[in-house]
Amino acid sequence: MTFSNSIDTPHHFFARMAGNWRGTSKLWLEPEKLAEEAQIVGTIQLLLEGRFALFLYQGSIEGEAQHGMFTFGYNTTLEQFETSWVDSFHTGTGIMFCIGAEKENGFAVTGSYPDPTGGPDWNWRTEVELIADELMVTAYNISPEGGEAKAVEAKLMRMQK
Repeated sequence: MTFSNSIDTPHHFFARMAGNWRGTSKLWLEPEKLAEEAQIVGTIQLLLEGRFALFLYQGSIEGEAQHGMFTFGYNTTLEQFETSWVDSFHTGTGIMFCIGAEKENGFAVTGSYPDPTGGPDWNWRTEVELIADELMVTAYNISPEGGEAKAVEAKLMRMQK
């Protein structure tokens, strides 16, 4: 997908994501060691005449309800995707801001978060991909040394009305 014409812009992409979603979320707390798999439901709604999209979702980790909010935007001046993410598990009381670029069938953004033990910040890359009625949101932890490990994978299908 390229966003080179007015019919297929990043904001048109957000409009295609709007709706209700249901699927499975996987969580890795250690590299290549699946810690949890749970159902996830969410809604993506357009904000401010389609300039932004808001993904509100809920699932569970170890039987405890978890909630999150992921805001997507595309800055036409800087020609980059910009997101903010908060949830009741990963981000604590912080807001993670991320920036990035288009990728095939979606976009990828990267932000950072502080190491709770006081070490250097870690990076976090999130890839959002939409193919027909399937939405994939995959996130990777990136160590200060540059090593990557899958942390979250949500595979969602559009719910029919």
